[in-house]
Amino acid sequence: MILIIPIVAASVAQLLFKKGVTNLGSLDFSLTGIISLIPRVFQSGWLLLGVGLFVVAFLTYLIVLSKYQLNIVYPIFVSLGIIIVSLASWFSFKETLSWLQILGIIVIIFGIFLVATKG
Repeated sequence: MILIIPIVAASVAQLLFKKGVTNLGSLDFSLTGIISLIPRVFQSGWLLLGVGLFVVAFLTYLIVLSKYQLNIVYPIFVSLGIIIVSLASWFSFKETLSWLQILGIIVIIFGIFLVATKG
């Protein structure tokens, strides 16, 4: 299904954002901090690549929405994104996954099958 393109693109974009922001260091959530972040974003290849993939995800997601029901596409998009990002961040960034989080991923997989099945 064409839905895999925006799912993977958006998920990889999230991973690139994490990599890019890790290289930037601690960020300040204030008006000054946000304004100073803008030029730094354009100096980070990781962040720029993430933005580019987000654009690809957005455009291909629009194509998917023109062909399929939103009440099926969106839950699958979000759920598979959660699974991909969770597993990839565990693998790439050595982030922890508790047993409850792993159980949650298994439940999400089951939920995807329920949502995608026409009853």
